[in-house]
Amino acid sequence: MNKLKIIIIINILFQTTLISQNINDDLLFPENNIKLKEGIYINFDSFKKNKPINKNFIVTNIPLNALDFYKKLSQTQTIFFFDTSGIKKQIDTKNIWGYSENNHVYINYNAHFYKIPALGRISQFIAKIKVMRTETDPLYSGYYNMATRTYEYEETHHFLLSLDNGQIYEYNYKNVEKLISPDKELFNEYIKLKKRQRKKLAYKYISLYNKRNPIKF
Repeated sequence: MNKLKIIIIINILFQTTLISQNINDDLLFPENNIKLKEGIYINFDSFKKNKPINKNFIVTNIPLNALDFYKKLSQTQTIFFFDTSGIKKQIDTKNIWGYSENNHVYINYNAHFYKIPALGRISQFIAKIKVMRTETDPLYSGYYNMATRTYEYEETHHFLLSLDNGQIYEYNYKNVEKLISPDKELFNEYIKLKKRQRKKLAYKYISLYNKRNPIKF
């Protein structure tokens, strides 16, 4: 294994550990009073209204009493279901917004489903994305011709989900500023901090914003 591959692996492990430590059920303000109905969310609106499609309306070979029913369903290519009018429909699994199971929400991001540890007006989750990286490889380079190698690998990234508009944002202090801006008092307090402090305290201000602006279903 060459030096570049070792660096990439170390970088992925470091990112995964760091983000996992930062996102947990204690860090965010969990809305434990919310009872989520289990089922699949066709779109963000069905999630906001807490009106998923229940397993009793889904046509599948998966036993209805199977553990992690919706997780297994999310691993299929197509979901068949009956709508409220009794009409049978289908949707590609990669196109659903997400699903709820065991009072947790799993959001669809790039056709993979990721758990949202705790719901708040600004929610957070981690997801893997594919990255292409090209590096000069001295082992295969001559004096004049520098050989390059391109690698594809996965990185773990930290995302923010706004429950006001359903938009997903890359986690950074600028997006935190944007998302907490409706709370003028909290926003003004945050932007008065130095840039370094805003980065360091972003988690805290997300938690404060969620406490001051609880979501309603």
